[in-house]
Formats: sequence, structure tokens, C-alpha cells
Amino acid sequence: MKEWWSGLQARERKTLMAGGVALAITLLYFGLWDPFQSNLKRMEQAVEKNQALLLWMERSAAEVKQLSRAKAGSGGRSAAARSLLALVDQTAKRGRLGVALKRVEPEGKDAVRVWLEQASFDDMMSWLIKLEQKNGVIVENITVDRQDAPGRVNARIRLKEPAA
Repeated sequence: MKEWWSGLQARERKTLMAGGVALAITLLYFGLWDPFQSNLKRMEQAVEKNQALLLWMERSAAEVKQLSRAKAGSGGRSAAARSLLALVDQTAKRGRLGVALKRVEPEGKDAVRVWLEQASFDDMMSWLIKLEQKNGVIVENITVDRQDAPGRVNARIRLKEPAA
């Protein structure tokens, strides 16, 4: 290699050195600097986007709190009726009555009315027993109609929150 280098004329050596320096600068620019700048720009844009999202979330959270306070003070359905409604819905779905559960609606301040169609009688009874034993929910009124399929019933049930 030294022989080849020394065999070149001074002008050729200068040209090769200049080309080598230019190649090194080009490799540094496209290999390090440009990717670094691109990633930096992408990250800055992501930060801006996330800051905007955070601001929106904070505003929305404040609005939700304000609306929930306004609804609580507006004389709407009581918290007990809403919690009983949610309890009945959740436990019915967990008690394998999700498909049979056709409607749940509040009735008064502390009661809900439930409509079941083509429900398994055994599953319905297990569900009602668990509601009473675990949550103190009272079956105030129930109407059960037998269906053609064995073990299947339609039911209208009025459930009441236990007295505090």
C-alpha cells in the first residue's frame, strides 16, 4: 500500500486525500447527524402531541367532575338506585343470565325492575339467592312464566335496596 501511495504523484495524493475527507464527512453526516436530527424532530413532535393530549384530558376530567357534581345535586336518581342498577346488571351477567337479561330499569329511589326472557330457572334462583345473601337485596315482587323449553322461564322481578 505504501508503494502504491508513494508511486502516486503529489496531485493525485491531494485529490485522494480530499476525496477521503469528503467521504468521511458525508458518512458522518448521513450516518450520524441526519438520523440524530430526524429522531430529535420526531420526538419533539411526539412531545407536543402528548402535551396537547394531556391538556385535553385534564380539561375533560374537570368537565366530568363538574357534570357529576351538577347531576348529583340536580335531584336525579339517587346514588343507591344507580348502584343497585349497576349491581343487578353486573351480577346477572356474571351469573350466566347475560343473554336472558332483557331490561333493567330503576323504579323509585331504592328499587329496580328486571325482565328476564328464556332464562334458566336454576341460574335465576342462584342469582337471586346470591343477591340477597351477599348484598342484602330484597326480592319484593316476582312473576315467573314457564316456557316450552325445559327449565326455561320468563320473569319480571322487582328488587329493592336493603333499608339503611
